[in-house]
Amino acid sequence: MFFTGSRLFYDRYRLNTPNGNFKLKLAPEQLIYQFSADISKVFPIFNQLPHKFKLNFSKRILKFLKQYAFVCKENAPLTNAHKVSIAASYVKLTLGYNNFLINTFNNIVVYPTAQYFPHLDETHTGHFNPKMQTIMLALDEYERDIYYNQDGKDVALHEFTHALSFEMLQTYSKHPDAAVFKKGFQLVNEWMEVPQHKIRISQIDFIRAYAFTNRLELISVLIELFFEKEAIFKQYYPDLFMHVGGMIKHPKTKLLAGL
Repeated sequence: MFFTGSRLFYDRYRLNTPNGNFKLKLAPEQLIYQFSADISKVFPIFNQLPHKFKLNFSKRILKFLKQYAFVCKENAPLTNAHKVSIAASYVKLTLGYNNFLINTFNNIVVYPTAQYFPHLDETHTGHFNPKMQTIMLALDEYERDIYYNQDGKDVALHEFTHALSFEMLQTYSKHPDAAVFKKGFQLVNEWMEVPQHKIRISQIDFIRAYAFTNRLELISVLIELFFEKEAIFKQYYPDLFMHVGGMIKHPKTKLLAGL
């Protein structure tokens, strides 16, 4: 006999089997107590949040650490503090989503410094490989980026955005927020094609040249600017800022839209 009921059970978004290898067994309160300084390096307002929001953020970090494995290469001095702060980078990116974990990566491979990839004939400080479901990060570059957290560059945020884009822009993506992301992606691309906007971009040294490699690099760079240069971004390109924030359903743009 064939099942003739609702297909919602079969069509719903489901995560891959958890792959995490974080050894510490922590409750959200313990995570806040031990790692609040490390979380604040990538999410500077963390310590200013009401406690219930800190708890929510910490619960998401712990779910991330349970879902994804860290792979240390070439004796990279990767610590638990690094792992928590990398997880916090992802959590702040996806704060607007209820289903914030995705299936396009399972592992985060950490090298001590930039790596040459023979198959690409390129050297990278960060890289997303969808076929291997892996994100690669160079630890020295990651540390530099979170130290200079207002320079518009964040390698972890950049690569996580690539993974998120790959998840959301699939033709048959089952993620509940894929349609919102696709709409935001479309609005960003349409905005970029307006002649007056192109002229303004060329006149203002704000969006770095690498963003124009392709549309996916553009989104990753704009996300970096969204988090690291918020005030200037809103000043120069308020409409674009709203499109980028709307794409990830960021709470800040929801508030601005309601004003």
